[in-house]
Amino acid sequence: MATPCCHCRYPTDLRTSWTDANPGRRFYGCSKFGTNKACNYFRWYDPALDEHMRCIVQNFHRRIRELERRQPRGAYKISFKMASILTVVFLVVVFILLEK
Repeated sequence: MATPCCHCRYPTDLRTSWTDANPGRRFYGCSKFGTNKACNYFRWYDPALDEHMRCIVQNFHRRIRELERRQPRGAYKISFKMASILTVVFLVVVFILLEK
């Protein structure tokens, strides 16, 4: 699937939502997001999760954050990016299993 262009006519960035309503769900957004020049383009990449799967992902993400907070200073911490990657991998596996 080709990356869509936003209203600014630039390729969009694939981002991950961490809101309670859409945890771990990926979407395309304007590459200028966060600036006053962004066009606010938005389109979902992933399908919506049902209530059960949304709760699982929320709990998984919450648990990662709790583990990060418990780490002593200077100890290895899972970065937010790594937590996001692990969650996306988890979602891909779940979607594959649900399709079978």
